[in-house]
Amino acid sequence: MWQKAGNYFIRGLITLLPLLITLWIIQFLFNSIDGILGGMIAFVLGRPIPGLGLIVTVLIIFLVGYFATYLISAKFFQAAEWFLYHVPVVKSIYSAVKQVNDVLFMQKGSGEFRRACLVEYPRKGIWSIGFITSDSAEEIEKIVGEKMINVFIANTPTPATGFIIMVPAKEVKLLEMKIEDAFKYVTSRGLLSPDSHTAEKPKA
Repeated sequence: MWQKAGNYFIRGLITLLPLLITLWIIQFLFNSIDGILGGMIAFVLGRPIPGLGLIVTVLIIFLVGYFATYLISAKFFQAAEWFLYHVPVVKSIYSAVKQVNDVLFMQKGSGEFRRACLVEYPRKGIWSIGFITSDSAEEIEKIVGEKMINVFIANTPTPATGFIIMVPAKEVKLLEMKIEDAFKYVTSRGLLSPDSHTAEKPKA
């Protein structure tokens, strides 16, 4: 009887595990985002209101995205960025994150570059998914003596952070999967495998 009960419990746990993990992630994201402004709102109102911090944060993000599309607001954000670039400690963190964000999400029309690729890293025989950003600097190519490609290796499960490596162009293997699919593959620790999704070919 105890063995059957144990089997039922394990079967139920396995069945509910995806749902439980999903709920845990949602709760974690809710608490994290709500906590960004939740403490400030609780201080102003005199008591915490669960969810209000989340709503205000989402509203601010939406308004920033809306106003950032206009010239006047764009100048305001440029001034704000200038200020951040001149604050000690903050400038180092912000500039690094900003560069990664621009390379991965903001640049357009880069043709064949910014494709998902495979490189043998951290050693021969072990392959890692990377994201092509650009050609390496001319000085680096002259020193090495061959064509080099800058490849961004994203961390798992936070692809917004990672590191850049310079790989000989002949050793970079392009992937047909889209950038989005490659990111999903990385962030899911390989659990979400793309189903033959092809990348958009650059226009001639």
